Amino acid sequence: MRTVLVPLDGSRLAERALAAARQLVAHDESVLVLLQVVAPVNPVHLDRVVRTGPGRTLAARRRRAGRYLEKVRERLARRGVRARIRVRAGDPATEILRAAPAERAGLIAMSTHGRTGVRRVLLGSVAEAVVRRAPLPVLLVRGAARRASRRRTRARTRRAG
Repeated sequence: MRTVLVPLDGSRLAERALAAARQLVAHDESVLVLLQVVAPVNPVHLDRVVRTGPGRTLAARRRRAGRYLEKVRERLARRGVRARIRVRAGDPATEILRAAPAERAGLIAMSTHGRTGVRRVLLGSVAEAVVRRAPLPVLLVRGAARRASRRRTRARTRRAG
């Protein structure tokens, strides 16, 4: 695997895909492409953006994404992993699918929240959209944090009951 695209959203859950991706780019010629997609300003909510200040503008979100990705790239570099960063604006699934051929990726490695049922229908799934439409392999890393949280909640419920 020479190039692996790793979409990140700034969460620890999304970064879980980095461990798997690092293993896939073990040789020197390989590179990870760290991608963050920021949503454009919705014209319907433009008045709210104006009231909340410049931190909510697309340019500010792009800068924040770039700083975040640079920190991740530096962490990877300390471990001997080459990476480059990209920031795009738009629909996350669409931009991930556009970035893959543009970066000549052989694989997309990403995390999934693991939502099912009504939550997935209501909230959507970027990972599912990417898997269904990607012309290349997609490695999904399921977030374990959610399952651990459910176990703790069930244990508390049993103790209380």
